[in-house]
Amino acid sequence: MCDDEQKLLDEAAKKLLQFDTNIATLLKQLVDCTPDCSDQNDIRTLEITSNNLCYSLERVSQSILKILEDLHSKNQELESLRAFKRNSESALETQNEKIARLEQELSATRHNIFSQAVGQIEAVSWTGSIMGAMLWKSCKQHDSVKALIGTDSLRDFLVMSNCVLSSFVARQIEGTLPLPDTDDYKFIVSICGTFTNLAAFPEGRAHLATDADGLAFANNLLHAIERFMMPAGRLLKRMTLTFVYNICLEENGARFVMYDGNRLRSIINCLDLVNSEDILTLAVTLLMKLIKCASEVELKAAIAQQIPRSIIKQIVSINNPQLKETAAYLLELVEFDWITSARKN
Repeated sequence: MCDDEQKLLDEAAKKLLQFDTNIATLLKQLVDCTPDCSDQNDIRTLEITSNNLCYSLERVSQSILKILEDLHSKNQELESLRAFKRNSESALETQNEKIARLEQELSATRHNIFSQAVGQIEAVSWTGSIMGAMLWKSCKQHDSVKALIGTDSLRDFLVMSNCVLSSFVARQIEGTLPLPDTDDYKFIVSICGTFTNLAAFPEGRAHLATDADGLAFANNLLHAIERFMMPAGRLLKRMTLTFVYNICLEENGARFVMYDGNRLRSIINCLDLVNSEDILTLAVTLLMKLIKCASEVELKAAIAQQIPRSIIKQIVSINNPQLKETAAYLLELVEFDWITSARKN
């Protein structure tokens, strides 16, 4: 009940109480009055009491009528709200049915699009794996590499390769790689193999080390290398480290790697003993290359400081003559006091 209604009821109650009081007064006066009463004061009192009674009765009637009118108005408003509720519920039910129908149509459309996309991806992967294998083999020839450098074809291939690599990495779940005999795997391997061969020739690595898309591909590979889990990722890891090593034979390529903490850390993380011995050998060799080609003594010391000595010592203990010798040399570079030696000289 609202405040106005409560006030009306309170006022009506007061007037009814007053009405009851006036009735009681009148009755008392009538009882006390004798039949032969001729006292003008008593008559006047009865007249006043009667007038008050009539006035109170009129006020009570007005209050009751006001309450009845208000109740009638509230009932009409309530019926209007009930009608609105029924209409809203009907409209909501219609909308829900429409939404359910649209959701079914959307689900069916998504299923069709997904099926088409899967088919297209498989077709593209199959075509790419074949064409990539052909390009990979052709880039083993020095003349083919020289003819490819600086062409629009190579530029377009670099852009496409970065997109394919990003898509390939994004589709991996918890480091799980496609099986080696799948077209998806063969496609990305052929791309990595092509750039590894390109960077193996002086003209190829000189171009890739100064080309924005070539450096972007090296960056993307280094950021993805930890996703290439062993043993399925062994080939991709080996190609990545070989490609980056070839890029680092160029001064600009080496600076591109050593001046970025994330790229350098990706290489250092390859020293994990879970990797095969050929991966460890490539990682150790690449880190040696970066320390030796760093022109500033402070940079040499900074790189050496990031390489964990304990892991290098464990690698030295592996029964592999080539790996043992390379790791021992890296340990010397890591433990060497570059700053003190530079001050003495």
